[in-house]
Amino acid sequence: MLMAVFKTQPDSFTVIRKQTLRRTIPVMLAALLIFAVINTRTSGGRELYPMLMTGALLLLVIGRSVYVGLKRRRRLFESFTIEIDDDTITRTQADTPALSLNHLEVSSISKDSGGVITIRGMDKQDVITVPAGMDRQEEMEAALARIIAFSEPPRRTFAEYYGWIATLAAIGLMVAVNIAENRIVVLVSGTLLIGLLTWSLVAVYRNRNVSNRYKRSSWIVLLVIASVIISMLSKLGLMTGFSLPFHP
Repeated sequence: MLMAVFKTQPDSFTVIRKQTLRRTIPVMLAALLIFAVINTRTSGGRELYPMLMTGALLLLVIGRSVYVGLKRRRRLFESFTIEIDDDTITRTQADTPALSLNHLEVSSISKDSGGVITIRGMDKQDVITVPAGMDRQEEMEAALARIIAFSEPPRRTFAEYYGWIATLAAIGLMVAVNIAENRIVVLVSGTLLIGLLTWSLVAVYRNRNVSNRYKRSSWIVLLVIASVIISMLSKLGLMTGFSLPFHP
């Protein structure tokens, strides 16, 4: 079998954009709600005008981030290719290390109800996810079926079904750390939040389908973790007498 190259159809990105917005808009609203709750709690509601101005600025920043993120994701989507030859299946994508699986390393190929094809290797990190709406879709599926027969898609994990719960949990824990007065609540909430953020950071760096640029930008999570630790220490009374350098 000669090498066959399959690319995405640009117009298929419309579905991905809608899915992204459906997931992102609730997170934006939740972030604004957290900001309002924390600000009201700390200021006693006396600084309403500055809070509204800051909230509007925050909304603009988040909106721009979503816009830029969608543009970047579209570029990644449109650069996605699958190459199938006599020995290997190779996934290439802009700003992402190529991932190749020898035919003998392929443990399963499945297709879900949304048309997304998942090619799994022997290692759990060796996963190629092929988006729905590829050009010459039937030809690609026939080529894959000659390597190994399609199987029923595995049961989705709890995280895949309810990944949004982790986001809501992180939001709730962040609120608890910032507004709770009970030290036990602060300690437990902060510890869980740090664990959740650390787990998400490690998962991003281990995922071979995440772009290098996204991995580089994920360091900002470390700043969030640092802010949580500082809030915890302050609430627990362990920062008495502490001052930043050059603090008056």
